[in-house]
Amino acid sequence: MKTFWKEENYNLETDGAVKNVNGSFIFIPYLKGVNDLIYKSYIKELLKFDWKHYKLYLVGGILEGWKTTDIDICVIGKRTKELSDLLNKSRELGPLDMFWVKSLKDVKGNGSRIWKFAKSHDRWSNTQSQWNGKWKKDGLFHMSKKFSIKEGREYKKEPLLLNRKNSLSLL
Repeated sequence: MKTFWKEENYNLETDGAVKNVNGSFIFIPYLKGVNDLIYKSYIKELLKFDWKHYKLYLVGGILEGWKTTDIDICVIGKRTKELSDLLNKSRELGPLDMFWVKSLKDVKGNGSRIWKFAKSHDRWSNTQSQWNGKWKKDGLFHMSKKFSIKEGREYKKEPLLLNRKNSLSLL
């Protein structure tokens, strides 16, 4: 995992959380908003990969400006054999929670809903039990999950397309 911070610069009790990232428990500082320098560093690295025809959309807490320890990104586009590898390489970068969804409309909206998505892994670490879902021939682990809004949080922002032309100039 690549880190863009020095742990000694943070109060481990108040400035972040210990999280499971790729099977290792590490301290992740809180990220807040799309102007966060750590967030920008991860996105810059992520956009160096050849995403072919896929579109990457930022969603979740960091987009809303809430304190968070992960970066939620939806990948949209016709699944090809390269997708699983791209998702795995992205996961190796750090606290990126990336998943494939069929279309952008599947991501939008507030309230409780069930949505379908796929990841390149089936659990956070080898010592944990497998999530509910199944592996498919495309090399992805497909799941359906009831999405419930956390109390006091309302998703107001539209998903933000990250890999459009000139997107690196926005960082």
